[in-house]
Amino acid sequence: MPLSRHNDLTMTTRISCFLASDIGILLVAALIILAVYAIDTVRPLGEPVWILYFIPLILSFWSGRYYAIPTVFIVTVLFLVAGFLLSPAGIPVQIAILSRFTFFLLFFVTALLLWTVRGRQIREETL
Repeated sequence: MPLSRHNDLTMTTRISCFLASDIGILLVAALIILAVYAIDTVRPLGEPVWILYFIPLILSFWSGRYYAIPTVFIVTVLFLVAGFLLSPAGIPVQIAILSRFTFFLLFFVTALLLWTVRGRQIREETL
């Protein structure tokens, strides 16, 4: 195999190993949270961009850290509120509050379920 081809494979392997690591997962989740927040602040109220916050929550499930899921949940809720406050006008504010609160409840239940399942997995791995 030519040397240049071998270096390409090792670089790809390094990148995939980093992304599969705990720090890589959390970094990608943080970048997605920031990207969704940036989109949320420029889109008018009523466009459900915040649904994309489920992506980092699900990514945090594969982190080896027990508190990754609640941390992503708390940070996301803070960005959800900030996105609401900074978004330009769109639909009436009462409807926007209702839709974000509904999302918050669904997001909370999902985070709680994921955290419970992940906690069981971590306990089983340590036994």
